[in-house]
Amino acid sequence: MNVINKPGIDMNAKKGVVAGFSAGIAMMISGIVVWGTTQGYLMPAYEASAALWKPMEPLSTWLAQMWALTIVEGILYGLVYSVIYGGIPGKNISKGLNFAVILWLVGTVPGMAITYLSMAVPNLIIASWVFGGLINLLVMGAVLAFVYERVN
Repeated sequence: MNVINKPGIDMNAKKGVVAGFSAGIAMMISGIVVWGTTQGYLMPAYEASAALWKPMEPLSTWLAQMWALTIVEGILYGLVYSVIYGGIPGKNISKGLNFAVILWLVGTVPGMAITYLSMAVPNLIIASWVFGGLINLLVMGAVLAFVYERVN
């Protein structure tokens, strides 16, 4: 049996892609807001660890790559959301927020724990990534669920 042609599969994928695209844009905007809010007290930590970071030059190229990668990330989240939709607790936006917390717990938290244990990234930066990541994923989850419920 060809699963691609099974009734409902294509529609869920379409919903996931459209909602994920929107969520990707929301993540990029959220990331800009979180970074803009925290850069004042984080900048000394970034400057003190400058040898760890790749240059963001030319800035226009770097920003275009970040936008593209974040939108692809959002689409991937949307596709995963469409596949496991029935197993996520909650309804509407709370379903999206639960999905975001799951992603944060299985992705961000372990990743940042490994970063803390194995890399010389300042603790303040790691902490900001953990909590900023949660904020970003919650925004993503809310937008993802909101759009997903409205796509036909």
